[in-house]
Amino acid sequence: MAFYYGKLDILVKIWYNILTIEGVVYMKEICLTESAVSRLKQYPLDDVFSSESTIYYLKKDQDRHNVLLKKLFLTDEKRVGRKIDTIRTLQDSELSEYEELVIPDELVTISGVKSGFTLREIEDATNLHLFLNDHRIPKKDKITVLKKIGELLRRVQSQKQEFYFGDLQSYNFLVGKDLDIHAVDLDSSAVSRKKPLETKYVIIDKKSHGVPKYKVNKMGRSYPNRNVDIFCYNTLVLNYLAGRPMHKLSFEEYFDYINYLEECGMPKDMIDIYLNLYTDKNNESVVDDLDSLPDDYGRVDYRVYTALRKRH
Repeated sequence: MAFYYGKLDILVKIWYNILTIEGVVYMKEICLTESAVSRLKQYPLDDVFSSESTIYYLKKDQDRHNVLLKKLFLTDEKRVGRKIDTIRTLQDSELSEYEELVIPDELVTISGVKSGFTLREIEDATNLHLFLNDHRIPKKDKITVLKKIGELLRRVQSQKQEFYFGDLQSYNFLVGKDLDIHAVDLDSSAVSRKKPLETKYVIIDKKSHGVPKYKVNKMGRSYPNRNVDIFCYNTLVLNYLAGRPMHKLSFEEYFDYINYLEECGMPKDMIDIYLNLYTDKNNESVVDDLDSLPDDYGRVDYRVYTALRKRH
């Protein structure tokens, strides 16, 4: 989608600043005014709802690709400061070499207030939530994408830099035209950080709150760790297979359904992994089991499960 800026470059004073103090490299900074931002064209999110920010087209890079502005709703200096520290650490780590990670590039200050970041546009990409719910897309392509996410998670968990997605969920990934994946919203991730994060699946899934490996604070936010990220990935896969948000089920409903998966010919290892999610045992990823799914796993759909149960 083309976007033309007219006199924006003339009307808005933009400058970049890189400071190095005691070996700390600060982010490049773009300074805008509120009136300049009001003239920007909003980036379409289709049916995806953002609870944290508004996205705008901001400028073109040297290769004539769109650079987007992520304008945060929050302006609390402490919370924005944590996001800046997270991005800065990501930029200065080996994670910056991961093509799948869309790490923001520059800090954006609006009328003197630190208000967001720039990031590159992933062209011709679809939000993973929409991708998984599009019935026109072959199931094999959806499994391919889910497997790539699991493999990405395995890679980041094996590198030296302590990194956690924190809120690994369907809205925080994009799928490219060649089924390549892109993780977004990384300013809300955790890099060498111990403070709790807003993790959608853990917040909603009350079953997880009493399990020590998913330590949560009084607000229901989870402290980042390896088990939480794997829990979120496994939940993402299960939600797709079942066609509904399985993290909302009660214990009884959940375990009845997981035991039903054996009748559907699902891999035994995968069933055991889902049974162990709410035990003290460390989590394992289901990524390797995706190659062993039965050719027709339609019976796994929760609606099919409930219809069969009503007959008995």
